[in-house]
Amino acid sequence: MAKRIPLEPIVNKVGNYYETVHVAAKRARYLYTTDSYTFGVDEKGEEHKKTVIALLEILDGKICPKREK
Repeated sequence: MAKRIPLEPIVNKVGNYYETVHVAAKRARYLYTTDSYTFGVDEKGEEHKKTVIALLEILDGKICPKREK
């Protein structure tokens, strides 16, 4: 079963929903181009879809969007 991720902590890290979707989609597309399989494996060895892996990476702070000042 797919893992449910709360979006509020991710949105708080990124800034807003639009930017969160943009960053996660860009990272998920990159993951799909490097490995075309539907599922990927996170650091704990669990299988997730690439979009979930992208959101987990944002939540862990591995990916942060460039912010213009």
